[in-house]
Amino acid sequence: MKHFSFALSALLLSAGATAAADVPEAAVNACLKHANAYNDAAPGTAKFNGSAEANVALMGPGAGDYWRLLVDVEGGTDISCTVSADGKTIMVNPAG
Repeated sequence: MKHFSFALSALLLSAGATAAADVPEAAVNACLKHANAYNDAAPGTAKFNGSAEANVALMGPGAGDYWRLLVDVEGGTDISCTVSADGKTIMVNPAG
């Protein structure tokens, strides 16, 4: 039974994960812009690392219409960014 519980947990945790190619360009661009600003870095310093979660809910359980992206910043603080598909940034936090 423990194996089943572990497998089910892993499946549920990965349910929101998605391929980087599916992330809307406006969402990526907004997160990159805010990651550079957060780090007071030059444009182009932040890079989307391909880690994305779709259907992020802002509050409470259930799917939402938002994306959570991880952005790497060379020489700075990596960022977790929650953004809408059309590029409206909801939240920017240090990743980790």
